[in-house]
Amino acid sequence: MKRINLNYWITAIAIGSLLNTSLFVLLPKLGKTEPPKAPSIIKVEFMAWQQPRKKQPTPPKNKPKLKPKPKPKLEKPKPKLAPPPKSLPKKKPALTEEPTPIEKPPIPEPAIKEEPTEEILPVPAPIFELTSMPRMIHRETPVYPPEMRAQGKEATVKLEVLLDVNGQVKKVTIKKSGGSLFDQAAINAIKSSTFMPGNINGKPVAVLMRIPVKFRLR
Repeated sequence: MKRINLNYWITAIAIGSLLNTSLFVLLPKLGKTEPPKAPSIIKVEFMAWQQPRKKQPTPPKNKPKLKPKPKPKLEKPKPKLAPPPKSLPKKKPALTEEPTPIEKPPIPEPAIKEEPTEEILPVPAPIFELTSMPRMIHRETPVYPPEMRAQGKEATVKLEVLLDVNGQVKKVTIKKSGGSLFDQAAINAIKSSTFMPGNINGKPVAVLMRIPVKFRLR
C-alpha cells in the first residue's frame, strides 16, 4: 500500500512540474501583443460649390418676312364737267320802305310795399326799484257781454299790462282767461283807461303791472 501511494505522488509531482514549465514557456508568448497598425490616412479635398448654369433659350430663327403683294391700283373715273350755267336775267331790286320803329309803352315800376314796422316796446323797470307805483287816473268800466249775462255767467280776467313812461298802455297779455268774450271786454276796458306812470326818484319809467278785471252780476 505504501508503494502505491508513493507512485501516485511521484506521478502527480511530475505532471505538476511539466505543467509549470509549459506555463513559463507559453506565458511570454501569450503576453506579447502585436503592435497596432498605423491608421490609414484619408485625404479629403474641398472644392468650391458651383451653381449649375441655366441653359439660355436659343433665340428662334428669324423667319423671312413675306412681302405683301401690292394691291392693284384702281383708276378713278374722271369727273364729268358740268355745262356752264346759263346767264339769268338780272332782276331789278325792289324798293323797300324802312320800317318805322314802334314805340313800346313804358313798363310801370312795381310799387314798393311798405312793411309795417314793429313797435319797439319799452323795457320795464324792476318793481323793487320803484319810488312810486303807477296809478289809474280813469278806469273804464268793462262792457258785460250780453250773451254771458243772459246765461248768468260771471268771470275774473287777470291781465298783465305794460305801461310806458307816459302812462300809455303798450301791451296787454292775458294771464288768466275767463272766456273769449270776457277776455276781449277786459282788454278793451284797460286800453280805454288812463294811468299815471311809475317813477324812480321822480323820473318816470316803464312798468309791468297786473290788473284783475271782474265781471259780476248784480
